[in-house]
Amino acid sequence: MVGHRLREIRQGARLMQKDSRQPAISVSKLSRLERGLHRVRVEDTVQLVEHYNVGMAEAEQLVQLTKLANEPGWWAPFRRIVPSWFDRFIGLQEAATWTRTYEYQLVPGLLQTEEYARAVTEVKYLLEGEVEVEARVRLRMERQELLCSPARPRLLAILHEAVLHNHFGGPEVMRRQVEHLIDMAAMPNITIRVMPFTNRCLALGSPMTLLRFDQYQLPDLAYIERGSRSEYIGDLDETDFFSAQMAQLVVHSASVEESLAMLKSAL
Repeated sequence: MVGHRLREIRQGARLMQKDSRQPAISVSKLSRLERGLHRVRVEDTVQLVEHYNVGMAEAEQLVQLTKLANEPGWWAPFRRIVPSWFDRFIGLQEAATWTRTYEYQLVPGLLQTEEYARAVTEVKYLLEGEVEVEARVRLRMERQELLCSPARPRLLAILHEAVLHNHFGGPEVMRRQVEHLIDMAAMPNITIRVMPFTNRCLALGSPMTLLRFDQYQLPDLAYIERGSRSEYIGDLDETDFFSAQMAQLVVHSASVEESLAMLKSAL
């Protein structure tokens, strides 16, 4: 949020990044600050708002926002098991008002039961010990509290039917997982759609998540996770492409009622 607003102010002043740098802020650092890829220090914000001649009220707001950005998130105790690229995603999802996600192998993390999450984690992190596995499961369970928070962000989850046939943890674990999906689908801020095998809809060969920030002056963001790394896409042309992909998935997936029937049939 800080970086995005600093970029808007600079562009509003019709300044190039090379015209905006301070002695302690290189062009490359400013670029990373504006894209949210570098921690913004209070002194950085103060230097830039002074250079941009920002009004006192907005300058104070940006400084306070910078201080808030530097406070550790609730997930700080899990930092040793959370890679930096995923740490950023947790923070962004906390700020998002609407999450749209597509999965073709697994139940989305926000909708997993504890035993299903443990079974998946044991497979994904098979070289880690029991302590690390349990820490990852606890982190996932605590992340799910977001859906029941006062903010009640919206969640649209599109699951390929194949997800219902990948029985992580065995049939009983999967049964309880599907029952949980049915319960979650009854929540007013959660929509679950299933993509049937019979629908030949082309989509990405990896899960994708789109985040929208209606309460903040932030562009939509696409998050693509590929194995042990991830990609954040904020360019308007590219996010429009992923939004179109998501819209196509919605059009070709079963309706909410049909999806619920498919979940009950899977039981």
